[in-house]
Amino acid sequence: MILVIGGTGTTGRAVLQSLHGVPTRALVRTPGSLPPGVEQVVGDAADPGSLRAALTGVSGVFLAMGNGPRQEEIELGVVAEAARAGVDHLVKLSAPGPADSPVAIARMHHRVEDAVRASGINHTFLRPYAFFQNLLFHADRIRATGSFPTTTGDTPLNMVDARDVADVAVAALRRKSTGTHLLTGPEALSYPEVAALLTAMGKPARCVTLTAAELRADLTGAPPWLVDHILEIQSLATTHPEHPNATVAQLLGRPPRSLDDFLREHARAFGA
Repeated sequence: MILVIGGTGTTGRAVLQSLHGVPTRALVRTPGSLPPGVEQVVGDAADPGSLRAALTGVSGVFLAMGNGPRQEEIELGVVAEAARAGVDHLVKLSAPGPADSPVAIARMHHRVEDAVRASGINHTFLRPYAFFQNLLFHADRIRATGSFPTTTGDTPLNMVDARDVADVAVAALRRKSTGTHLLTGPEALSYPEVAALLTAMGKPARCVTLTAAELRADLTGAPPWLVDHILEIQSLATTHPEHPNATVAQLLGRPPRSLDDFLREHARAFGA
């Protein structure tokens, strides 16, 4: 039995779909629509009682908590309960960057990774860069105004399809293979290049480069921790060049999905 924690998130839902045919359970806060055959356990990952119930009879865990102020506390609790339950293998969605990264959330992921290592559970750490799916957060603005903001200018950025990350996670769970994997798409692209792809699809689009202060003002209303995170990762990208790797292809035996294909798949969302 595989337990998916974070099954309603972008990657977790893709993991549930990719686990088709494998006995699977999802810990969810509220009952909802999940892929056929997935057992739902209603509870909160922050509650040890919910975790113990969800972990009963489980040999493998996929852990993908949404970023937030309590993420480290909750993930550490999951690791502790998984160790007590005798879980054999844990796959954690983590983040790229060194342990002393200037990105606070990346440092948090490293601390949780350390706890997993100390627990003795066999593990796989997945460190993807930004998801293609994150671009959908700009879709309404692009559809309405034909523009979207960033501070990274012409800097090439690693992006990856969350479904490829999910497929790597499922391969690790099925094979019980361990390791730490930095995951990228097939190419690094700047946001102006993303806008050019949208324009080529029939939706004229442009990327507007802002200062950090201007982007912070643009994000007024978003949680402060999220604004800080966006600015931290964009700043890091401009000072530490990003380059794609072949890890997804090596692990899955096929090339990763391309951004061009993703944008075409979601063309209507962007107004193309």
